[in-house]
Amino acid sequence: MVLAGVLTCTNTSIASAGTYAVIPQTKVEFVCGILIFERVVRSTTTSSLGIYTFTFGARDILLNIPEFCHLKATFASSSCSLDPSGGVLRFPIVGIRSSSGTLIEYIPGSPSYLPV
Repeated sequence: MVLAGVLTCTNTSIASAGTYAVIPQTKVEFVCGILIFERVVRSTTTSSLGIYTFTFGARDILLNIPEFCHLKATFASSSCSLDPSGGVLRFPIVGIRSSSGTLIEYIPGSPSYLPV
């Protein structure tokens, strides 16, 4: 199963910029656990186009139930015009299921911003 997306600076004005700015070369981690018991299962770096990709086999999904995990992207202070600059975006993992309940795919949910 593949979990992928594009990191963008969502605080950029679409009216003035026309599009959201992508955030290249940013570390994205697949994190499981709760609070002090969180652990990084996998990590990657976004491409020059802001794209990140994680691939999971059946064993990975059984050992780390993705719906109980999240993605964490840590930004350099100059990479986005968030206020305050720097910080972490946290994306929940959402399982998409068919009408019969069969899991079809995982997607990143809506992010929340956490200042560092």
